[in-house]
Amino acid sequence: MLNMARPLLVNIAMLFSVLFIWNMVMPFTRSRSLGLKDKILYGAISSLMALLCMLFPLEKFGDTVFDLRVVPLILVTLYGGVIPGIICTVVISIARFWMGGEFAYIGVSLAVIAFFLSWGYRDLFQKANRKWNVILQVGVIFLITYIAIILWLVQPSEPYFYPIYFVSFAIAYFFIFYLTEKLVIINLQLEETVYLEKLSVAGKMAASIAHEIRNPLTTVRGLLQFISTDSKEQQVKKYAPLMLDEIDRTNKIITDYLTLIKPTKLDHVEVNLNKVVSDTIELTSVLGVYHAVKITYEEVGEYKILTNPQEIKQCLINLIKNAIEAIEKDGLIEIKLQNGTKRNTVDIIIKDNGAGMNEEELKKIGLPFYTTKSKGTGLGTMITNRLIRNMNGKITYTSTEGIGTTVTVTLPTLR
Repeated sequence: MLNMARPLLVNIAMLFSVLFIWNMVMPFTRSRSLGLKDKILYGAISSLMALLCMLFPLEKFGDTVFDLRVVPLILVTLYGGVIPGIICTVVISIARFWMGGEFAYIGVSLAVIAFFLSWGYRDLFQKANRKWNVILQVGVIFLITYIAIILWLVQPSEPYFYPIYFVSFAIAYFFIFYLTEKLVIINLQLEETVYLEKLSVAGKMAASIAHEIRNPLTTVRGLLQFISTDSKEQQVKKYAPLMLDEIDRTNKIITDYLTLIKPTKLDHVEVNLNKVVSDTIELTSVLGVYHAVKITYEEVGEYKILTNPQEIKQCLINLIKNAIEAIEKDGLIEIKLQNGTKRNTVDIIIKDNGAGMNEEELKKIGLPFYTTKSKGTGLGTMITNRLIRNMNGKITYTSTEGIGTTVTVTLPTLR
């Protein structure tokens, strides 16, 4: 019995070590989609984890080898998708056949079963609010299948072995996924910290220049109006309105910057979020019809939050307007109101089938002066992010170029 302790600890230590190295090379996050190179790298790293487990099995009875190789396979298929899952499955199968033995086909069959099981739950895992429900379902189903196959096809081992092995397998499975989810949260918090620092720089810059620019602009606008009213020059009358519009647009940009840095003075009250969302959709539906974009809405439950109704409406208008403008023709925007991943939270999900963003664009979304629009400053997104943070909420973006973008706004609800 004690002979199992050392290889078990070695297996778990290797899994944890490679997992942390993996996170250093490619931080786990839900805010971006994986490219082909990322998926291949995911497959390579998970294959390395599986091979290390196979090098130090917990026990070997004749031709039967017991280790934790399937844990990284399930992990990479759920988080990385089909391609890294196939890579890991193929590597495990080749290694197991190379090791040989009468029961090699069982080891390969278990790897294939784990892959197809994880693949089958992949979409549900990606869409799930509470990912632990899916993680536990996959783990329980595979463990039951594993136990049934071993007891049916493999000769019984020492009485103490199977309980210890399968309990160890379940513990290792749980902690690998627990650490992965923790790393995802930590990485998101680091991204948030970096973003807030950049936002602070933009705010300080705005505070130092906004008032100095606005005063002369007001003077220039007044003089231009006066001159254009009394002038008989056709060129002046022709271009004066355009100049006034540009001055007003510049003044609007300055106002947006001031909105970023000045503390809100609006009181937060209890708000029916369902009504605010439905009212906002009704307001923006006209713009959607103009751009040939259909907006669908689904709500799961009733939610009340503590906020200012005008602020949350402004945020939603900005997000829906961005989604509409990201669609070139015959688009669809799906809006859903549902329970958040954490208790006493609500998610507002806005999903479009527009142009989407690549990884670099996604990293820059919400940064000062960054926008994917030909005419824009990026300030609308910055203001939206700031207002949501003032509500003790958070906003996340996921996008795939050519497929679309999904924005998730998470807000605390009243108990």
